[in-house]
Amino acid sequence: MVTTQTGGGLQQYLRESFTANKPYDEMVFELISAKGAAEAESEQFNGAVNFLLASLTKNDTTLATSRISSVFLGQKLQCAQCHHHPTSDIAQDHFWELDAFLSGIQATKVNGQTILTNVDSGGVKTADGRVGVFFERPNGVAQMVFPSFLGHPPSKLNATSDSSTGDQTILREQLAQLTSESPLLARTLVNRLWSHFLGYGFTPSVDDMGPHLAVSHPQLLLILSEQTESSNYDLKSLMKWIVLSDPFARSSKYSTSNDIDSPELGDQPLFSRYYSRQLEPEEVYQSLLVLSGKKRSATTIGQQQLAQRTWLGQFTKRMETDDGDETNSFDGDVHQSLVLMNGDLMKQATSITSTSVLGKIINSPMPVNNKIDHLFLASVARYPSANEKKLILALFAKPDISPEQIFQDIWWALLNSNEFILDH
Repeated sequence: MVTTQTGGGLQQYLRESFTANKPYDEMVFELISAKGAAEAESEQFNGAVNFLLASLTKNDTTLATSRISSVFLGQKLQCAQCHHHPTSDIAQDHFWELDAFLSGIQATKVNGQTILTNVDSGGVKTADGRVGVFFERPNGVAQMVFPSFLGHPPSKLNATSDSSTGDQTILREQLAQLTSESPLLARTLVNRLWSHFLGYGFTPSVDDMGPHLAVSHPQLLLILSEQTESSNYDLKSLMKWIVLSDPFARSSKYSTSNDIDSPELGDQPLFSRYYSRQLEPEEVYQSLLVLSGKKRSATTIGQQQLAQRTWLGQFTKRMETDDGDETNSFDGDVHQSLVLMNGDLMKQATSITSTSVLGKIINSPMPVNNKIDHLFLASVARYPSANEKKLILALFAKPDISPEQIFQDIWWALLNSNEFILDH
């Protein structure tokens, strides 16, 4: 599984790719086909290898197969590892045929470094040169299958030898190409980003878009998917289309025209209003970090990533499932409240320094009235109500409390309010 060091390598790859606005299909190809070392200090360093390394246990590729199919293709194949999918036409063969593409992958330790490579000794080779894998049917019978992409064998599959090296090492590259060129890729990407910005996707799960699940807005999904492919998978363009859309700009308030739109109760989302929801823990962490005035630099980014993973680890627990899923306890309980109210991150965000937002507001020449307005705007994106302003101004009439302490207390209360961690 991912270690602190390898996790940082993947984050570095993703950060650099997003900064350069690398086409998404190109990123997918690189993540699946990546070779090299996981550690940044290695001459063979390639941060992309950590995507697959996070899913390998003693070179067992089943979890990697499951994650490739769900993350990039929106096909939940994991349950088909042991039997046919109970509610769709996904067969057990489909999982193992996809897994056969990874039969030549190998992770080894060389001089303390983790190296991901392709080898020609994986899988089982037949007399005609094909490479396959065995799996066990529910009745206990072993069966051999060959690489096939969701039931469709790719062309030139027999030519598994790389003419430049003489090794049978191109099956993984074929999988990378088939995945990056699949029409399911754009569909899954659109659904995932729509869910990220709107709170709900077009299907109940962004990792499962199989034919057994209804799509809430099929025409919109089709149009956005086609536009995404036409734009060469430009992520910035796709995000721009979503955030400038009418559903994203709508109010989160209930009205007589949208009171039947309640996906939180299990209904299909209609996107007639913006759905209020708690910020993800990563979003809360980054928000507090920005308010503290901490800036990333080439010399501090590694330490900040480690600090973020440590903080997030307080709310994350790995589940003992075949999917390698994690459960998130950032759900408004007492533990979350105590961490936010008393943790070091909150202390940094409420400190009065020359770089913190609070410090800049307090040290500005603005009158007290405007400073209060800025505290509210910076934390909850609104002006204080007349009653809130009245109560706060009354505090400044008390001689036993310094203005700095009053501002700090107000700021602390705002950052620990439900309104601060609510996206609405």
